[in-house]
Amino acid sequence: MPTVPFVFMRHGETEANRTGTIAGSTDVPLNTTGAEQARAAAPLLANWRWRAVFASPQQRARNTAELAMPGWVPKLLPGLRERHWGDLEGRPVTEICPRFETPPAGEPFNDMCKRVCDTLNIALADHDETQGMTLVVGHSGVMRCILHLTGFAADGPRIMNATPFKFTPTDGRWHYEQLGQPDNNSDQETG
Repeated sequence: MPTVPFVFMRHGETEANRTGTIAGSTDVPLNTTGAEQARAAAPLLANWRWRAVFASPQQRARNTAELAMPGWVPKLLPGLRERHWGDLEGRPVTEICPRFETPPAGEPFNDMCKRVCDTLNIALADHDETQGMTLVVGHSGVMRCILHLTGFAADGPRIMNATPFKFTPTDGRWHYEQLGQPDNNSDQETG
């Protein structure tokens, strides 16, 4: 994975999120709350200079990018799509298998992380901080892969919908922090 800074944001809320249902590769739309969350992120993101906006082609991520970044047309990258949960799609989140186990007829986590890494290599290839930051809009599974690839634990609670996090490599270690929350102990560092 390229060692350049970037910002990742999960899509806004969907009905599957609200009801605790595994959506995975199912192409579900944002609900009203999710659209409001994406619009609410726009003023915060407007404080930054952007070079490019990339998004998963799944409508919940694509629409989040469009609403949060008015005036930008996100570049859609299939490698940013959510994990395919196979037979678990449409089931309650309480039935989800452990992260590193492959769900029945689903995608192995390591395979997903490889495609996310390959896709980030494409998205961040022309990084030039003088031109601005890169925004990547995807899914909680993509965030888990990014955490795994940057040396953090991939398990734990899902990140909040439509909340941007900046990843920064410094002296051989990765740091990440929620944008708009300076000095609030949300800064994380690989150890």
